Order: sequence, then structure tokens, then C-alpha cells
Amino acid sequence: MADDDRATRPDGRQGVEVLALPPGRELPTETEKWIVDGLVLAMPGLQTRQLFTLRRDMLTKADYVVVGVDRERDRVVSLLTSRWTEIPSGRPCLHIMIQFVGDSYRNGAVFKESWALHFARLLAEGRPFPEVIALKTYNPVVHCAMSAFSGHPDISMYPDLAGEDDSRAALAAEVAASLAPGAAFDPAHGVVPAIGRPLDLYLERPLSHVPEANRYFAEHAEPGDRVLCLLHVPTQAGAHAILTALGVPLPSGQR
Repeated sequence: MADDDRATRPDGRQGVEVLALPPGRELPTETEKWIVDGLVLAMPGLQTRQLFTLRRDMLTKADYVVVGVDRERDRVVSLLTSRWTEIPSGRPCLHIMIQFVGDSYRNGAVFKESWALHFARLLAEGRPFPEVIALKTYNPVVHCAMSAFSGHPDISMYPDLAGEDDSRAALAAEVAASLAPGAAFDPAHGVVPAIGRPLDLYLERPLSHVPEANRYFAEHAEPGDRVLCLLHVPTQAGAHAILTALGVPLPSGQR
């Protein structure tokens, strides 16, 4: 069992607690095992153990680690990890490495509370809100979750599913080169081909409740491919909109 009481939030679902753990490089081996064992049981539709065998760095190299714990079972049922990364333009860029919520916990508050605690910890360290939030995924649900914030005039989402806005293609190429150095990248559709490990991470193609997102991922991404998704948040107003939506108090002096 993990032993860390530095930051917690109840998620509104009885028996589940959302906790911020130390950075991945500081996690004991037994805590890593506790996390992976719980996720294997919580997400039977994913090759979770193979993922962490091949990509242990997605946990150990994370600057921020947030878990949701089912206290009745002492079992991890969600995981959010991220790290800061440098891009050539110097814009603050946060790489979301993992965002998993167990099958039985996706309709509760685990997702929102995980993100709220994640950003609360980031801001408490004196970090700026990231101008770029980026991740690579095969799951259209992830794109939908990110795009929910793009209704604000100061927040833009890439890729544009309608294919009408290519203004973030250059930024996306810059981010892709930092997140997947040396890999091929299709800026028109956001696809980084054959980079997923394991190639069969998803036993079935995941589906969202947005038909357009499902079609986009089905048309452009094979099982081993990943779609680079990013939010561009260049203004304080945009950052405040996201923090407010998550229920995170604004930093002192920025209210």
C-alpha cells in the first residue's frame, strides 16, 4: 500500500480517495507494484501490465502522480501522470503521460478530482499554468474530454476534427518532435504512426459518445498509432477558465 498524506481529495464516490503521490522517481518499488496491480484489475480491456512492462517510464519519469484509491479494496482504480517538457519555442508544455480511470469508476467524479488535485499541486509548487497541454492517445474519449475546455475563446484544441482549422499544425509538429523525437508525424491529422507500446494495448477500439470523434480516430489511427492531442492556452483568462471549471482556487494575486 502507498503511504502518502501530503494531498488528498474525496472524489464524491463512497470509498474512493484521490491522492497526490511523490514524483515517479521517488516512488518505492512496492508502490509501483500496488499501482499497476490495481489498474490491471480495474481495466480488464487493456493490456495494462504489458504497458507498464514496456513503458515503466510513464510512471517513473512523471513529475506529478495522482491516483484514485478504492479504500474498501485498498486498490488503485485511476492514474494520472504528467511531466514538464521543453519545446523549442520555450513555451511551458505539460506532457500528460497517463490518464486512466477504471471501468467501474468512469461515471463518478474521479476524473475531475484527479485533474483538480493535479493542477492544485502544480500551482502550489509555483509553476506557471502550462501554455501547452499535450498527450498521445488512441482513445477518442480523451480527445472529447480535452475539447470540452476549448469553448473558451482563448483556448484552442488540436486536432480539429472537422479539418477546418490548421493554425496549430506548426505548434503540434514542434510538440511531437519533443514528445516523440525521431518519430514520423502527420501534422494534418495529428498522427504519430506505430509508436504505441504494446501495439495491442486496447483489446477493442475504444468509442466515445461523439460520433465525429469516433470516425476521426477510426479513419486516421491504426491500433499501434497515436493521435497527438493538445490544448493551447496562451492567456491567463484561458488558464483561469480551466481552473474554475475544475474547482481549483486561483493563485493568489490572480483572482
